This record gives sequence, C-alpha cells and structure tokens, in this order.
Amino acid sequence: MTKSENSQKNFFFGSDVDFDSKQLAVVLKLGIYGAINNPLDITSGELGKYLGVSQQTAARYLVDLEKNHLIERTRTSRGQAVQITKLGRELLENLGVMITKALYSQKRSTKIYGEIESGLGEGAWYITQDEYTSQFEDILGFAPYPGTLNLRILNVDDLKKVSQIRQSEPHIIRGFEKKGRKFGDVMCYKCRFHDETVGAIIVPSRTHHHKDILEAIAPVCLREKLASDSEAEIKDGTTIAVEVFLQ
Repeated sequence: MTKSENSQKNFFFGSDVDFDSKQLAVVLKLGIYGAINNPLDITSGELGKYLGVSQQTAARYLVDLEKNHLIERTRTSRGQAVQITKLGRELLENLGVMITKALYSQKRSTKIYGEIESGLGEGAWYITQDEYTSQFEDILGFAPYPGTLNLRILNVDDLKKVSQIRQSEPHIIRGFEKKGRKFGDVMCYKCRFHDETVGAIIVPSRTHHHKDILEAIAPVCLREKLASDSEAEIKDGTTIAVEVFLQ
C-alpha cells in the first residue's frame, strides 16, 4: 500500500491501522454479532459461512485483524473466542460518524423533546472545576451556571435523534487529573432552547446516566430562565424542546 493510500484511509477512518474494506466488513460483522461488549465464541468455519468465504479465508482475516490490534482472540473449549478491541470499536465509531454525515449532511440541526427530571446534583461540582470551566469558555463561548438540567427522552423518534446526535462530531472538553483523581473528557453539542437561550448538551465519558437521559448546561440557571419566559410552570415532568446543532 502506498503512503498516499494509507493517508487517505487515515482521513476517512481516523486510524493509522493499515486495513482494507474486507477487514472492515469483518469487524462490522463481528460487532453485529455482539463481539464489542463480550467475547464471541465463533469458529473460522462459522465466520466463513456468515461472510460467504472459505474457512481458510476467514481464518486469514482473523489473523490480520489480530495483527492490526482490532480484535483479540482467546482459546476456548470450542476453539476460540473473539472480541473487538478498543481500537476496533473506535474504528466502527468513526465509520458511524462518517455514515451519519453522509446521510444528514444537509441537516444541520435536530429538535428533540424531553421531560425535566431532577438529578443528584453531581453535575454542578464537576462542571465548575476550573480546568473544565476555562475550556467551556474557550470552546462554547460561555462559563456554565453551576448545575445541569436533566432531560429524559421518552419518544422513540427522539431517542433515534439522540443516537444521531451522539454519532455526530462533538466539541470536546478534555479531561485532566487533579489530586490523584481523574476527570474524563466531556462531549458537547451546542443547542438552543425554545426561549432562544443558548447552551449545550453534554455527554461525560464517565456518567451514571442511561442513554435516555441528556444533561444540558447554559450560562444561566435553565429552570429559572425557562420559567420566566414561559406561561407554564417549569417543574419535574415538564416537557421542553431543544434544538441541537450538528457539526
């Protein structure tokens, strides 16, 4: 493979791994069968049937993927268990981002609806860390009010939009280490609320929230601001609309 060809692959998939489309298809197929979260017991013959190739070809694919650190293999009573590595997962995530951009390149924002829900109050402590706050100001253009607004997404169509948002390119607030404690990266997606208040949806790399919960930040207290601009009372269970901007 030439240097220019390898550079092109890096551009598309964000990886320095020297792989081809066939290997990518194998990683994708293994992911579909569950090899991302757990080791998958599968023989080369079985994989060959799934891919429509011979057992020898499937075995060669696995060897190449292991050399590229995209999968890990361990011996089992049936023969082997295959699991996609962190690098392999990143490869699939990058591919997902590219596919999302291709499908929604003309749509620069999406509107979702969520119910306000009280949290544990941990968000206020995290986002007010100086190392985070300075980055919020530089990247988002505002220092967030010390607290997050939790939104529970209930509608199936809105949950699909949340998935679309998570697969789009985020603004990244870098993590850091302080006093022996590690603080993870925070993915941010700029947004606007129904009263034109600007803010951001944040997705911390370390969170106890399920995927149907979104956390929002803004330069003001969102509960108070939304209540002052609305005739209806803003409380837990109130549904609000948020327009999220996609990069």
